[in-house]
Amino acid sequence: MKGIILWVLGASVAFLAAANTFLLLANLGSETSTSNPIPMAEPPDSESARSDLVLKLPEDRLEGLRKAPGQWIALDVENAGSEELTNVNIMLDVASEDTTRPRARYYQETGNMAPEETTTVEFEIDLTPPVTGEGRETYPAEGQARGVLEIRATTPDRASAVKTAVLAP
Repeated sequence: MKGIILWVLGASVAFLAAANTFLLLANLGSETSTSNPIPMAEPPDSESARSDLVLKLPEDRLEGLRKAPGQWIALDVENAGSEELTNVNIMLDVASEDTTRPRARYYQETGNMAPEETTTVEFEIDLTPPVTGEGRETYPAEGQARGVLEIRATTPDRASAVKTAVLAP
């Protein structure tokens, strides 16, 4: 019994000595404790971080949308900056919470926008539920998924804006 206690005590002392040795070597080989192994990114200038492109989609324009084809939705695109934006491209993505439903995309280009200019862009969209080969909707009426509209505006100059709206079922 005495031998087992001495053996366990000796093994514990050897383990602690080896662990402390490795910790000491690790600290000697590294830089100062204030250095960070992953350098922090410099915060961007407030001017370059702010996008000059602004999308506005008032809720009253969304309230009239129904699950039907041939509806129009209008959104306002604003150049809030002091420089002209060139080739403003707008993409409207119509999706569903039901991820099996195919997505529909609509594209439009507004062209150039002068500083402080606001333009209204209209899209004709189809919000009808997809239909199977048998003529039935892909999801039952009691579990209808909500529609999701995602609008993205971009320019070649890297100005961008995103607006998302979730429609009631």
